[in-house]
Amino acid sequence: MNNDRNWTVLFIGGASGIGKSSIAYEIARFYGVNVLEVDDVHLSVKTVTTKEQFPAIHYWDSDIDGKYVGVDGTLNWLIDVSKEMIPVLKELVNRHIEDKLPIIIEGDFIYPEFTLSFDNPQVKSIFVHEADKNQIVQNYLAREGGELQHGRAEVSIAYGNWIADTCKRNGMELIEARPWNAALSRVIKCLL
Repeated sequence: MNNDRNWTVLFIGGASGIGKSSIAYEIARFYGVNVLEVDDVHLSVKTVTTKEQFPAIHYWDSDIDGKYVGVDGTLNWLIDVSKEMIPVLKELVNRHIEDKLPIIIEGDFIYPEFTLSFDNPQVKSIFVHEADKNQIVQNYLAREGGELQHGRAEVSIAYGNWIADTCKRNGMELIEARPWNAALSRVIKCLL
């Protein structure tokens, strides 16, 4: 495999618990670049902002009004947080492009259509999908231990399906999470 990069910023997005972090770090090792986890950016934004500035990001820390209850509500919350993250991620991308500093930006809170907004071939995106709820439950168990998280996996399935539909509608790169041992080669193929 040839490890010449044709990108400066690579987004790896998808729902929680599907293996995208593992895939992102494997890609990072292959290309010799760093990974920026959007969860860390999300926590940083949350720390230095208010509910008035970013209502979705701060939603769970305030009086819950029921807006984001249940699978559909939580799906809408994930989409709303992804939208609120757009200006923050845009500045990070612009900095990495300007300074020619390669980076993989990985996480749940990447709004798929946002990644299309860059008129620059140095910005690429790949979204990862997992359709098997039981696999996601097992992934959470392996990663975090504790009890089986079927409800959380249902949210991941709903969010993952929304991402997959968005990608298909916009002609964006979407790969299946498994087989994991072939993920790197599938990503590289998408980047060519």
